[in-house]
Amino acid sequence: MSRALLWWMLRPVFRLSPTPLHGIRRRILRLCGARIAPTTKIRPSVRIDRPWNLSAGHLTIFGDRADLRLDQRVDVGDRCVISQYVTLATVCTEPDQPAGRPDPNLLRRGPITIEDDCWVATDAFVMPGSTIHAGTVVGARALVEGELPGWSIAVGEPARAIKPRAFVNPAS
Repeated sequence: MSRALLWWMLRPVFRLSPTPLHGIRRRILRLCGARIAPTTKIRPSVRIDRPWNLSAGHLTIFGDRADLRLDQRVDVGDRCVISQYVTLATVCTEPDQPAGRPDPNLLRRGPITIEDDCWVATDAFVMPGSTIHAGTVVGARALVEGELPGWSIAVGEPARAIKPRAFVNPAS
């Protein structure tokens, strides 16, 4: 049985599973070819079209209604948060195409890499071929295109690093 057919059959079980049952959703995704760590949490409302192109590390969380358009590989590191309504798109049309049916030769394609300790905040859009380096926070509604430097806070459209990400020890 092909992975696509298996995903088509198991997707309703994934979507209807109770929220706390992350283990069932991880198992379904692994059956369909995803590489998911045993501590990854994926909400049932996450939309995934090709789970065999997904890799997610330890303690990574995918929020409600995140949209994973996985025409190509998406690698998410350890301790990451992909917040609600975030779109990770590995394929999209070029903006200067005429209206109507898109020309498949003019599609923008590329894998997405999100390294360890990143947070992609609410409603951000990550374009094909983007890399978010370790420790980066992507602000709400940002558009990520290309590379973002590590340990920074990035906002805007397109997202740009505005300052370094610093940690404050509350005990001091």
